[in-house]
Amino acid sequence: MKSPKSFFSKWLLCCLLMALIATNAFAEKILVWTWYESALGQIFRDLIQNEFTPQTGIEVEILTVPIEDMTSKLLLAYLGGDAPDVVELYSNTAVELGVRGALLNLNDIDGVQNVIADLNPMLLPALQYKSALFAVPGEVNWTWTYYRKDILSEMGLGAPVTWDDFRDASVKLKARDMDSYYYYQGDPSALIVGKLLPFVYQRQSDIYTNDGEASNLDSPENIAAFKELTDLYTKYKIPVEDPSFTTFASGQTPLQILQNWYYGAFELAAPQIAGKWDIALFPGTKQKDGSIDHTNTGKMLVWSIVSSTKKQEASWKLIEYLSSSEFTSKFMDLAYQSNDKCRLFFSNKNSIDNALFPQEHIDLCRESLAKCRMQTAVIGGQVANRYIDFAFNKVILQNADPEESIKQAAKESNLEIQKKLKEYSRFIKSL
Repeated sequence: MKSPKSFFSKWLLCCLLMALIATNAFAEKILVWTWYESALGQIFRDLIQNEFTPQTGIEVEILTVPIEDMTSKLLLAYLGGDAPDVVELYSNTAVELGVRGALLNLNDIDGVQNVIADLNPMLLPALQYKSALFAVPGEVNWTWTYYRKDILSEMGLGAPVTWDDFRDASVKLKARDMDSYYYYQGDPSALIVGKLLPFVYQRQSDIYTNDGEASNLDSPENIAAFKELTDLYTKYKIPVEDPSFTTFASGQTPLQILQNWYYGAFELAAPQIAGKWDIALFPGTKQKDGSIDHTNTGKMLVWSIVSSTKKQEASWKLIEYLSSSEFTSKFMDLAYQSNDKCRLFFSNKNSIDNALFPQEHIDLCRESLAKCRMQTAVIGGQVANRYIDFAFNKVILQNADPEESIKQAAKESNLEIQKKLKEYSRFIKSL
């Protein structure tokens, strides 16, 4: 017969185990690095703590890392054996990190196609190499047109539909000592390529060959695209730099092509012009069939799983949640309801439908996202971008010939890509 003492000990042990389970002492825990801080960081934490963790039983430790330091810190942590499980990155860093073995190939995970189905497929080439997918798109900044409808209307102008319309408006604005402006905001290495890509894409081309192993900058389509870009500055004299917030509010530059996050910035920084400005699709190029191609580009933040994780399943469950319309819709709404009045946009196309955004612009948001195509990732491409910068500066600052300049950029890009392909060959073979 068991003693009362033995029975009491077992009863106490059971109670202790139940208490530990109730307090999630045995819950799986993963570490996430994100750039979200301050109000956005708190919203991010609250959503995960109040929704994701209760639904899944997975606890999430969140560490804020400045986005500009994320890649270097991740590499150091990866080599040191203390990397996070999930990391938020700029899209243009994911492929090279993945090819080098620091990130998991998400195509090896069941359920990835269900997540991708809710995304614009033109965002994915920035995150893929050969058959591997190294990240899932998160927050996205596409590009569209902002215009002061009061000023353009008084001049008999509307929002430009095509690049011809934009150039025509630029000439008329110059005649009144005003300007138009075209700007790409993102990684310093991609500021010019970000402006060039839409001209390339609207010609149904790319700056790389289909196999991703050589530059295509010297193709007839891309030479014409580069010339069209540089003509904006050499022939139409639009400014290379412009203090957008000041000049849009003052009316000095009433026509500007900028990313979507400027929408909220103009609302906050220039309340005095509320109701006097509007947005339109990115300027397009007329095609042979009469349609107009409005393909734009931009930048995005993405979610990846670090290859050293021991908690792949839990990490993927978090990425599924962060990619869902449930999370993205709530994050968008709560960000706008915060004191900072942030306007966030995500790659999940369903999140736009319920966003706290002016209803008259919802369709425009949806169409702009659908027409946003990110730069194709190739090995060495991030470094090769600088040769496009060099070519642009030669034309704008030194009056060099656009065709000769971009052909030289093609040669230098090829050398860089071939150099990197050789350097990464042992990694590429393992994909």
